Amino acid sequence: MKFLKWKSKYTLHLIVGFTGYMLGLIGLNYFDGEHLPHRRWLVLLPVVPTIYLVTVIIRCVSNLDEMKRKIVVEAMAFAGLATGFTCLSYLFLRDMGAPEFRPEWTLYIMWAWYWVGLFVSWRRYK
Repeated sequence: MKFLKWKSKYTLHLIVGFTGYMLGLIGLNYFDGEHLPHRRWLVLLPVVPTIYLVTVIIRCVSNLDEMKRKIVVEAMAFAGLATGFTCLSYLFLRDMGAPEFRPEWTLYIMWAWYWVGLFVSWRRYK
């Protein structure tokens, strides 16, 4: 694989994982039908690549040097806590008439808080 010059050794693993996830979603939508007896098992098609992606990300973070790992883990902890409090606080807004909370928003909120936490943590240790 000399012809592939990846910036990180995990890039190829991430590409494989995201491709598997995409194919799982396509398979889920293509094979989903009322006539299939075990159609509920099709939901697991994108779950297996997701588990693979999580393990790749954990391996990548664990192989970082100590300072970078500390920055990334602090950003993840901040993102998790901030997302939890944001979603909990949204319940009060919903009770006042705000639109219904869609579950996929949680992932977008978490990524936004992760980048905020990463910037703050990076600035602190700079």
